[in-house]
Order: sequence, then C-alpha cells, then structure tokens
Amino acid sequence: NVAQPNRFTLNPYNVGYAVWRDIERRYGTEKMFEVRECDSDVSFIRNYLNQDIVDQCELYLFEKKGADWVVAERDHTIIRDVLVQQRTNAGFPVLHVSEDADGAFDGLGITHAYEGQELDLEYVERTLPRVYRLWGRPVTLKTIVNGQPVEFVYDGTTMQKKVV
Repeated sequence: NVAQPNRFTLNPYNVGYAVWRDIERRYGTEKMFEVRECDSDVSFIRNYLNQDIVDQCELYLFEKKGADWVVAERDHTIIRDVLVQQRTNAGFPVLHVSEDADGAFDGLGITHAYEGQELDLEYVERTLPRVYRLWGRPVTLKTIVNGQPVEFVYDGTTMQKKVV
C-alpha cells in the first residue's frame, strides 16, 4: 500500500517505484544497481523521469479555473524541473546576506537567489518584521516578482515595496 497512487497528493514511493520499473525494463537489473550506487534523489528524477512515467503516474500540474481544477501542464521536462526544484535545498529559497563594501550599511541586506521560483509574498511580509526584531536594524530584501526586480524594506514600523 505504500506505493499506491494518491489522487490528491504526490506519493514519492509510487513515482520512485514506477521509475525503477522503467529502468529495469529499459536497461536491465545491472543498471538498477549502478543507479542505486551513483544517483541522488535529485539526479534520479532528473535523469530517469520521462513522459511515459509522467503519464502513467498522472504527474500533471494543475491550476484552479473557476470552481474546477484543470491540467495546466503535462510536459515531463517541466514537471521534472518542478520536482527537482522542490528537492534542491529542501525546497527552501537560497538567500544571501550582505553589507556595503565600505561597511557603512546600517541594516541587513538580503538577496534572494531567484531561480524561477518566486518567494511567497505573504510570508515575506510576515517574516521581515521578525528579522528586524532579531537584528534590531532595517532589513532590505531584494527579489523578483512578476519578472520585475523588487525591493522590500522594513524599517521597524512600515513595510515598503518598490520596483527597482
């Protein structure tokens, strides 16, 4: 039952089992031992998830249109990239903390290493005041929103958002 598909959420055991069966069918048992020894979860998905497996496991991306959920994407390369991204850095965004080169910067500068996945803006607006509380000085976050570079600044009282 562990590998049973689930209509409402991704069952990674079901997908993994389907990939293993496909490797065995296409390449043989010896390849399975090689993959087990050499591949991580990310490289396993990146290297062996194909359109047949996506269709077999119904690994489609859905979006809500009105009251209904509809298939928005069926292409295995896009689905593969989404799955890999969720497993890279445990799905957490990569953030870099910085100061001005001359040391005059009076706050905390955070830059989001944008790789196609936007930050959750509601979470940003709840988190920056907490970072300010810990840091005790203004906090600036640079990221990408709707394809535009954006800067969020929390100064201890107000949150400002501006396109830069």
